[in-house]
Amino acid sequence: MSLTIFIHRKLPEIGIVRWFRDPKVNIAYASGPVTSMSLEEFRSAGHDWVRRHFEEYLKIRLPEEKAEKVFQLGEAKKHMKDQSAVEISRDPDGNLIFSPRVIRRYNLADLEGIGKETRRIIPESSTPEVFWKTFDEVLAIAAEA
Repeated sequence: MSLTIFIHRKLPEIGIVRWFRDPKVNIAYASGPVTSMSLEEFRSAGHDWVRRHFEEYLKIRLPEEKAEKVFQLGEAKKHMKDQSAVEISRDPDGNLIFSPRVIRRYNLADLEGIGKETRRIIPESSTPEVFWKTFDEVLAIAAEA
């Protein structure tokens, strides 16, 4: 269904949480562990990484009992404190939807959308330049929230 990308506000690092749809019901589950990388690494490989995730997403369905914990007990705060969050999802027409998220509590279920007007949509086939321009625009909105 989507990816949630946490971008540290002070350190050059990011964390990615992958979400997959349950085959029986229309619910998505986060499945861990968090994929961590440097901001530099994400900037060089992130566009391809996101595309691969959505190629896998079209094939993989994940029942709740097979979803792996994203955070171990007490780890959520460590991974979410001082972070901005951007969700990237894919619609049925093959467009990527970038949505800024607000972290109100250190819990994935409590990530809050800012509003439809802050979302940006691009074709999945967009160039890396368009992808990064859109990502940076949405990240700036998330950082201000």
